[in-house]
Amino acid sequence: MDQAATLREIKKTGKGTLLERDIRPLSPRDVRVISVTSGKGGVGKTNVAANLACLLAKQKKKTLVLDADAGLANIDVILGINSRYNLFHMLSGEKTLKDILIDGPGGIRILPSASGIPEMTDLSRGQKLTLIDELTVLGDSLNFMIIDTGAGISSNVMYFNMAAKEIIVVTTPEPTAMTDAYALIKVLYQRH
Repeated sequence: MDQAATLREIKKTGKGTLLERDIRPLSPRDVRVISVTSGKGGVGKTNVAANLACLLAKQKKKTLVLDADAGLANIDVILGINSRYNLFHMLSGEKTLKDILIDGPGGIRILPSASGIPEMTDLSRGQKLTLIDELTVLGDSLNFMIIDTGAGISSNVMYFNMAAKEIIVVTTPEPTAMTDAYALIKVLYQRH
């Protein structure tokens, strides 16, 4: 059976399981949460997330970009900004969400993550719930939250995609990028 046939069978039977049973949205209902994800790295996912955020901010929408590529974050590099603190500092209890949020171009807000910290590549259930609790504090101050995920199907990537209300999958016409994007879509469909 090919991968498409498997996906059609899942849709027909309705069989699929959640990756985590306690997935909750990352923000209040009135905030549109959009994840930008990919099956393979290097396809332009972070550029799409940054440009989408800048476009929304230009339309006077209050927008936050969450860099959820927790182990190899780079939204700050793409946007040409430096962050003194990041998600690691918040999750370790050193800083609060307000301490690490930074202003980006066009008025977007950025929640930077860590790069090169192995402990961030597989967030614990407690860390994920802490992040959700912290983000709910922002409440009415946002119209959009853009989540720039890591690539692949790791538990972090699946978690952030399943917590979003909308998912954009970025790929290129390169065969491995398309194959990995399809695999990501299949796994998301099976578990979400």
